[in-house]
Amino acid sequence: MTDEVVVESAGEIGTVRLNRPDRGNSVTPDVVTSMGDGVRELAETDAVRAIVLTGTGKVFCAGADVQEMYAVFVADGADGLMTYLADVWMPAVQRTVRALWSVPKPLVAAFNGAATAGGLDFGLSCDGRVAASTARFAESYVNLGMVPVAGGIFLLPRLVGPAAATELIASGELIGAERAQALGLVNEVCEPDQLTARSAELASRLAKGPGATFTRLKLAMRRAETEELEQVLRESYQANVDLLTRDDVRSRVVAVMERYSRSKAESR
Repeated sequence: MTDEVVVESAGEIGTVRLNRPDRGNSVTPDVVTSMGDGVRELAETDAVRAIVLTGTGKVFCAGADVQEMYAVFVADGADGLMTYLADVWMPAVQRTVRALWSVPKPLVAAFNGAATAGGLDFGLSCDGRVAASTARFAESYVNLGMVPVAGGIFLLPRLVGPAAATELIASGELIGAERAQALGLVNEVCEPDQLTARSAELASRLAKGPGATFTRLKLAMRRAETEELEQVLRESYQANVDLLTRDDVRSRVVAVMERYSRSKAESR
């Protein structure tokens, strides 16, 4: 575990917190793996009955770390970046989604701010979600010409229905916390200074019964859905591998790298 992912517990509630506020709590393969490992660590801690997943600062998780992707792009070119996404980044993200989805204790996402692309999907993998009123949400993969690779194609329709999910995924639209609650994406919206308490309260409610009871309940409820999620993860991975060979998709990814390069130059 690194200081980029903080794992702590207070009484019966454990917390896994992305701690990269200067990068919008975006994730690299190492960071996303540490996040999954942190959740598993707390799941194996007897004193912890429920877990909260959140972020430091004003962003929950901005998805992939563009700075790291840019470094790969500079070192290995466009072909190297596409290979990196297919062989390293997407598999790491999917392993963590599986870990969040299957954790045997209640897992609540506390959206302290924006959750986009994979960052949103991590929260959708949880058992419950509480959002600060300042939070924003988007399945923004479409901006890269990609499809949600972290389970969003299954997880978002599961919560908001297929029509709303199709619109959000296809458009990449950024929505606010109140609309997210109206759609069913989050359980509750609260003021930012109440987020820690409200997410802990939801986690405690989900952990009301014996731990073994929740484990069996979750396993039974999600058995069929887990098979669907696995199929979607495989299909979305292959879809992106195929899409990244297309010139129109590659040009979108490269354009993001070029914009990042210009922003770096202008900030000097």
